[in-house]
Amino acid sequence: MTTTIRSVKINPTETITTHDLNENSIGADISAAIGCRMFDVVGLADDIDLFVDDEGLINGSTLNLPATVLAHLLGRPVVIFGTAIAVSVTPDGETVGLTDSQLARIQKSFAQKPDEDTVDTLVGSLSPFPTVVSMLRAM
Repeated sequence: MTTTIRSVKINPTETITTHDLNENSIGADISAAIGCRMFDVVGLADDIDLFVDDEGLINGSTLNLPATVLAHLLGRPVVIFGTAIAVSVTPDGETVGLTDSQLARIQKSFAQKPDEDTVDTLVGSLSPFPTVVSMLRAM
């Protein structure tokens, strides 16, 4: 029996969808879903992991503002390039499907404007991208 892992796929174009990954081929499924050769994991609050293209910055991938905002809101001020996948993680580091509350927290993060402190941190992280910074300051 194949177990699926509920995840959220976050495209740079702000297309955010739920996505099922196959537990038996999780690494290959993540690589295929985000379109990369190698991925890295960004650990976020609430036992949420964000899988990202490890070479996104150097291979010309598009800035992923939704995933970057999510990471900042959930405690990790990093800049994400390319598509990202959000999943849950157990205390032992095992990748599992998002719970209903984790999925709701992610959806809420995308549905609301970031608070002033988060915007300030984003402005600092995104300072090499003046157009994006101008947009954030206008929020």
